[in-house]
Amino acid sequence: MSSRLWVNLALALAVAALAWLVFFKPEPIDSSKHKLSTLAPASINEITIAPAQRPHVVLTKRAGNWFVTAPFAARADAVRMDSLLGLLSAESGQRFAAQDLARFELDHPLASVKIGSQEFSFGGVHPLSNQLYVLTQGAVYLISPVYFVDVAKQPTDYAAKQLLDAGENPVAFEFATFKLTRTDGKWHKEPVDAAPSQDDANKFADEWRHAQALAVSQPHAFKATEHITLRFASGKTLKLQAAQQEQEWVVLREDEKLAYHFTLDAARRLRDLVKQKP
Repeated sequence: MSSRLWVNLALALAVAALAWLVFFKPEPIDSSKHKLSTLAPASINEITIAPAQRPHVVLTKRAGNWFVTAPFAARADAVRMDSLLGLLSAESGQRFAAQDLARFELDHPLASVKIGSQEFSFGGVHPLSNQLYVLTQGAVYLISPVYFVDVAKQPTDYAAKQLLDAGENPVAFEFATFKLTRTDGKWHKEPVDAAPSQDDANKFADEWRHAQALAVSQPHAFKATEHITLRFASGKTLKLQAAQQEQEWVVLREDEKLAYHFTLDAARRLRDLVKQKP
């Protein structure tokens, strides 16, 4: 093929591509930067996430802390909440009139998120920029797909991964083979054989205080092989069930009905009292 024919073919393809964009994609109203919201994250007390064909997730802030309140009750992951609220700070370089929403795939949104009083609906992907169309405040915007990552999560992904709440300070542990109790500022083990040092006991308690699971799940049938009881400084008692499942150790909080999944290495630190790593 001659060079002239190559040039003509390239021009024809370019014209065809431009015609496709003009015909199928709407033109923006303008191209200046637009903030999607004027709401302040600190003023938000409730978020509702409504993915298509999946259970709605409701997150509520009480006394400065976030909780999952539907489809189950749990402490919410603080990092995930900050990320969700980041949508309020999103900006877009393109804004479109909210007309013929099917062209943006917003007639049947992938998901909708209501943050406080403002609702955001997520539609299709722009074929050139890979940005997402979002409908809010009576207009359609293009924003980074990063903002959709948290919206697309499973309900349990919003639950806190930390096994114990910040206010749950353990002062007593009861396992099948031993008990560890702190009285008058000192740890005591029963039976007294191979008693740990105070440093080892403190490290053991700290492992529990800061235990961070890889994932959280809602078990339908949990077969426990271990039972552990914790008592906190507040006087509250927490009963746990645990079992090794394949290559992880799973701990079920009976009060929350949620299972926390740990690596086997983390399990050793939470079960082995004497050999605590520095």
